[in-house]
Amino acid sequence: MEELKLNVKGVAVDVLTEEWMEEDVLNKSPIILEKITKRKGGFTLHMQAPTEKIEWYFSKGLTEISIKNDKKGKYLHIEHEDGLYWVDLPPHPQILDFLKEFME
Repeated sequence: MEELKLNVKGVAVDVLTEEWMEEDVLNKSPIILEKITKRKGGFTLHMQAPTEKIEWYFSKGLTEISIKNDKKGKYLHIEHEDGLYWVDLPPHPQILDFLKEFME
């Protein structure tokens, strides 16, 4: 299993309803991405939120990874295909390189 250790600040969002509108986003938390591990067919983000450690699993083909822009600048957006959880991070070159096979 490949592993990339980091210390990158970001935001994790977990939507608590399946049919959601923008105002339904309930769990928006600052996180520190501590590690990314690759496994067969996917990867895991290991994050530290203010009150707990979180591990979110993403699968190849079921994950959307893109660079987006907003008024604060560019950011890396990693979203599960169902749209119920995502992480926004700085577009860190090590992360982009480590996850390039999932971006194709």
